[in-house]
Amino acid sequence: MGDKMNGNGKDFSNWDGDAFENLLFDYLDNGYLENIITFFEHEPSQLSLVAKMLSDERLRLKVGAFAIIEELKSKNFESLNSIVPLIVELLKSPHKNIRGDAAYALELIGDPSAKEPLLEALEKESDPQVREFIEDALRKLQ
Repeated sequence: MGDKMNGNGKDFSNWDGDAFENLLFDYLDNGYLENIITFFEHEPSQLSLVAKMLSDERLRLKVGAFAIIEELKSKNFESLNSIVPLIVELLKSPHKNIRGDAAYALELIGDPSAKEPLLEALEKESDPQVREFIEDALRKLQ
């Protein structure tokens, strides 16, 4: 038995690491969105992977991350708060698409703690499209 157990006594120690992450991302990339949403509903401790999805180059992963956020927002909003700091870090990415996706994800989550980091990101942002995403997120947080 592994050292990580869920409330049902199931061993989830093999759910850590690159192999599991790659498997999950491949499933999502192949269209198993509903299954992945169900996974995160039952394992909110793994939500840090949603932030990694936003920084992945595959479009299905990014769209999947937004769908996961929207679904969990209606079912388990508190669990989303745990990934806000990870998404805030993506606002510092050298890639404008990742910064824009991070701002949009923060808008979807709507956690007021993201307001200050969004304001800081807006001050530094030079890309007009990313600025628009940040401004949209800030309007949502007003």
